Amino acid sequence: MKKLLMLTVLGILLLAGLTAQELKIAGEMWNRWTMENGTAPDGSDATLKNFFSLERGYLGLEPKFSETVKGRFTVDIFSTDLIKDGAGLKLKYAYLDFSHLIPVPDLTTTVGLQKVYFGTIYDWNYKLIGKAPSDEYKFANSADYGITLNGYIPGGWGEYALGMYNGEGYKAYGINLKDNIDPALLANLRLTPLAGITIGGSIMANSSERDQLLADATDNANRNTQMLLDGLLRAAYGPVDLWVEYLSKDVSYPHDSGKDHTANALMVMPSLNLKKIAGADIDLIGRYDRYDPTDSSANENILTTLTGGVNYNFMHNASAVPAMQLQLNYTAKSNSVSESADSTTLMLQLKWRFSKTIK
Repeated sequence: MKKLLMLTVLGILLLAGLTAQELKIAGEMWNRWTMENGTAPDGSDATLKNFFSLERGYLGLEPKFSETVKGRFTVDIFSTDLIKDGAGLKLKYAYLDFSHLIPVPDLTTTVGLQKVYFGTIYDWNYKLIGKAPSDEYKFANSADYGITLNGYIPGGWGEYALGMYNGEGYKAYGINLKDNIDPALLANLRLTPLAGITIGGSIMANSSERDQLLADATDNANRNTQMLLDGLLRAAYGPVDLWVEYLSKDVSYPHDSGKDHTANALMVMPSLNLKKIAGADIDLIGRYDRYDPTDSSANENILTTLTGGVNYNFMHNASAVPAMQLQLNYTAKSNSVSESADSTTLMLQLKWRFSKTIK
């Protein structure tokens, strides 16, 4: 499979190089040290993890074929102990953007493997090392195969997205796809009523497994439908930036209602940039998460997470975007039921990126 993937990558490189009007190469690397402390199986306090890794190694092409058609192709090379060689390779993005394909002003049609426009996934900038809540708590996948319509509301009032995806995420394909023929449907809306203020939300309908088994046409007890909701508030003024996000997921089993449940999550993340105060491009960030996977007093298992972080952006590109960044995060997790599940994690990460138009 890896040979096939590599041949595919080389083929796309050659095709893009020959046919594109413009071709940009881009990459992003996350070199990380992680130390996690928690409770050992015998009940004693212990260091559970202490290691260096490449958590993300994006390499990609961004060809522009015409004034109305452009694309993006990105692979992720990363450290993993699931493969004996110690490194994994996976597709992350492979899509084309078509402008003016549908005669609606400021509307782009995106086809292929792309971001999922649910919650804060698509505009999450990893100011802290952790993932967006909808990705962290498995409400939705960060990327998936599908078709989306992305547009801007006239007058600068905001943006919207409508999408149809596989629903299993970018890691699933072929025999790994769920036994389900129903696509996931998504709508996302962002409004900017005032400069620096963004409010919005997302709704996504997804499902898993067939309603009836193919083998004998009997009811499938594992069939479930999921309704995902997200609400977002962002307030940015000068060096201060505040994000508040709430998510909920209702899961229903039509042939086994005893397994129905609801999950919810809340995130509050303020940050302060010290560049105008201290002269150096330094961010101070905090984050509070509360995640309840069952929303049931009979099966309470609430996870509370507090994170503090410092970013030192010590090199920038021509667009003033950090090209090299040192991130330090300290995270404390506590579980409402089991203290043995509590943990603390210290992470230091050197993140660097590059981008250059070569044609």
